[in-house]
Amino acid sequence: MHLNKYMAFTLVELAITVLVLSILITLALPYYHQLKANQERSLVFRLISDNIQLAKQQAVINHSNVVICSTQDQKNCKDSMWNQGFIVFLDTNQNRKIDNNELLISTESTNLKYGNLNWRGTLQLTSLNFKAEHGLPIGSNGSFYYCSISTVAHIRIIMSKMGHLRTENPTNC
Repeated sequence: MHLNKYMAFTLVELAITVLVLSILITLALPYYHQLKANQERSLVFRLISDNIQLAKQQAVINHSNVVICSTQDQKNCKDSMWNQGFIVFLDTNQNRKIDNNELLISTESTNLKYGNLNWRGTLQLTSLNFKAEHGLPIGSNGSFYYCSISTVAHIRIIMSKMGHLRTENPTNC
């Protein structure tokens, strides 16, 4: 078998290939970031709604208050750290802080890159509390705000006194 030793790219062919690839990447990169921002927005809504349902169920099942609070280390409550994540736990002594003898139900790491997440409750409380008697968030109704730093629409997740969720797309945060 005889191989031609001159089978290779020329410098011009290589330059044209690199140029075409760089143009394609330049055009595709904004769409990629738009896609990732949309995915993050959807993920935030799903995480919040799933964990609110979990907290309501666990409050009734365990006959104990359940708290959802923001966290930085996935172990302790920390105010205004919703961008990092949140925890759901049984609050047997009703102090809205996780203690050694209290059960950690769920931990969620959000690590947001395309937006910011904040909770604004009606009583200015920094956490959500679901009551042991009925699983309702008495005194913890309010809204989560996901404020996008990209071109994706903001989302407001509103929780009623009964723990039902609905969404709005505010024009600004």
